[in-house]
Amino acid sequence: MKRKSFLISMIFVLSLSVFLAACSQQADDSKSGEAGGQPVPGGTVTLSMFSAPKGVFNPAFYEDQYDAYVLQYTFDSLWAYDDKLQLNVPLLAEKWELSEDGKELTINLRKDAKWHDGEPITADDLIFTWETIADPDYSGPRYYMVEMIKGAKEKHDGKAKTISGVTKVDDHTVKVEFTVARANTLDNLWSTPIPKHVYEGVSVKDMPNHEATKKNPVGSGPFKFKEIKPNEYVVLEKNPHFYEKGKPYLDQVIWKVISQDVAIAALENGEIDFLSDISPNDFETIKAMEHIEIKETQDFSYQYLGFKVNNPKLKDKKLRQAITYAINRKALVDGLLKGHGAVLNQHMPKASWAYNEKLENAYPYDPDKAKQLLEEAGYKDKNGDGFVEDPKGKPFSLKLDYPTGNPIREKTAPIIVEDLKKVGLNVQLAKPREFAAHADAVEKDKVEMWLMGWSLTPDPDPSGIWLSTDPWNYPHWVNKESDKLIKEAVESPEAIQDQNKRKEIYAKWTELVSEEVPYVFLYSQNKIEAWNKRVKGVTFDWRGAIEHYKVMDWWIPKDQQ
Repeated sequence: MKRKSFLISMIFVLSLSVFLAACSQQADDSKSGEAGGQPVPGGTVTLSMFSAPKGVFNPAFYEDQYDAYVLQYTFDSLWAYDDKLQLNVPLLAEKWELSEDGKELTINLRKDAKWHDGEPITADDLIFTWETIADPDYSGPRYYMVEMIKGAKEKHDGKAKTISGVTKVDDHTVKVEFTVARANTLDNLWSTPIPKHVYEGVSVKDMPNHEATKKNPVGSGPFKFKEIKPNEYVVLEKNPHFYEKGKPYLDQVIWKVISQDVAIAALENGEIDFLSDISPNDFETIKAMEHIEIKETQDFSYQYLGFKVNNPKLKDKKLRQAITYAINRKALVDGLLKGHGAVLNQHMPKASWAYNEKLENAYPYDPDKAKQLLEEAGYKDKNGDGFVEDPKGKPFSLKLDYPTGNPIREKTAPIIVEDLKKVGLNVQLAKPREFAAHADAVEKDKVEMWLMGWSLTPDPDPSGIWLSTDPWNYPHWVNKESDKLIKEAVESPEAIQDQNKRKEIYAKWTELVSEEVPYVFLYSQNKIEAWNKRVKGVTFDWRGAIEHYKVMDWWIPKDQQ
């Protein structure tokens, strides 16, 4: 599940500078295949997705990961992160300036950017997009990305017709006032405009199902929509109005829906050119293909076991700590991930500047420590059946829920149950649900413990998931100190001015989470991607290749088109 992009396979954005640790194949930001000569126009690249997109091709409304794949090629943002995770690459925005007090932003749009239909992209489009997201009838997940704008709440509450804090200076200049200065203002501000001239006059509640969203989207990116065949493929073609003249080099990009069990064969025989979401079990098979490039990098994601801490069974943190010590997480990484990942002990991924090195070895596998903590908390085996009773002497058991769809996570669940049984905890494995049903059960507190994952984007701000009032705070962990630290890390003057101070605050927060254990952080699996070497100009860095904004640089030699 992804915070801030919110994909429900669910999805949730950072201003980081980072150290990318070495993997089996080190991620790099070089362009693959440049020895092949100078870029030439023409050719088609086929990419794969394991599930069909839902078809919400409007960046303000989508929630599905597979819609996101298509949208990133067809809609440009104002700016992008560079290979060091600094938000400083201009795209639709030519330049931008934040005031000294951090409460006013001036954005200058490029004057040569056009929509796919040839209409110019202007300040009106950007303002229209923010007004749409702040509208009372807006049903998408991105209101939090405009709520910091002065007047957005009044618009959202139906008390104002427009957002008072947004001013059009001229056709290509916008000024935005914020209610509060934050360290991550740019990271959280919604930055992908939608075309006003296409959606003007359409009610906000009708936009998700409008023809311009489902059948004939008009975007701003290097590729435009040519054909959409639900459940089968989306064909994109070169945008002749793209502001980088002569680019993209490719004539077409095809997103093809393909079954996971035939994907590797399709890559090998040239039916598809790119493959992502590669299982560690398939790494060596693909690596042996001479015509295929395969790379991996640490991912901004992790898998976890969650506790409903509002459930009386799980309110004792010593019990939660014991469960953490009892799970052999390194064995999961070595066995199921084949080493293509790492044990994680915190919300911050290792690639983040906010990663807390002090927690590197927190909660090592220690069954004896787990048994000691259980006994201290009053959980003892009083009838000799091998399982502990609760502190009142009553039978004690827990249930672990998990979703289908992620083979490694599915294999993780029974291993965890066996690990917990070894320390005397009677844990029953629930029948797995489809992901959407599982997520619904988690949201509605129909589970006790559950497996799930978060995919994060570069800013380390954990709000959205971890504040006591957050709707995605599934454990219902309510902690005033946690809330204070989360807000202090983005709103205090010291944190705004000094990233090191912000890191200090996050260190305190991650240590508090580690002590309280609303989650067992399990592991972070590497992002592994592979592509046919006939495709040149591919940039691979912390975000991988297929989600990189430099897709316009891909090209194919004439003799391989």
